[in-house]
Amino acid sequence: MPELRGIQATEDVKVEWKKAYSFYLQAPGDPYDKKNDRTERIGYVAKAMQLTRKQAKRRIRNFEAWQRNIKKGLVSA
Repeated sequence: MPELRGIQATEDVKVEWKKAYSFYLQAPGDPYDKKNDRTERIGYVAKAMQLTRKQAKRRIRNFEAWQRNIKKGLVSA
């Protein structure tokens, strides 16, 4: 449904994605292991926002996809 891109997520959901991603950027990770780094950061987000790891991972993934779509010009910010 490319015609609905960016319409399904409400503003409060996008704010939550931004909050999760800011925690993700602040999180201490593993500088020597790329996969473990992401895992540790997602765990930090989950703990900080009191979510399950799966919920935290989804919020981060959704934020990253949203930013890619903005960059491609598919949606507006």
